[in-house]
Amino acid sequence: MEPNKYEMGVIVRADMEEAAIQAEFERVKGFIERFGGKIEKVDDWGRRKLAYPIQKLTEGMYNFITYTSEGDTPKEVEARLRISENVLRFLTIRLGDDAVISAPAKAVEAKAPEAAVVEAE
Repeated sequence: MEPNKYEMGVIVRADMEEAAIQAEFERVKGFIERFGGKIEKVDDWGRRKLAYPIQKLTEGMYNFITYTSEGDTPKEVEARLRISENVLRFLTIRLGDDAVISAPAKAVEAKAPEAAVVEAE
C-alpha cells in the first residue's frame, strides 16, 4: 500500500529566541520522522501577523511541512503538538493522489494590463 501525502501547517510563538523557534520546528519534524513519516519539503514563511490574537500574541512564526506517511502518523504527531506550550496552532491536511508539490509561493507583483491608447480624431 502506498503511503499518503500530507501537509502540516505549524504556527509557533514569535516572542522566543530565534534558536528556540528553530528548535521547535526541528522537534515537529522529529515527531514526523519518529512516527514513520518522510519529509519531502519544508516551507518556512517566517514571522506573520495572526488573523486574531492567540494567548495575547499578535504574531507567529509559520512553517509548512509536506511529508508522506501511513495513516496513523498525523494523529500521533498532532497528539504531541496539542500539549506543546510553544505551538500556537497546527493543521494537517491530506493531499490528494494527484497533488503536485511546487516551489514556495512568492509574492508576485500584479502587473496591470497595458491600457489601449485610443486617439481621438
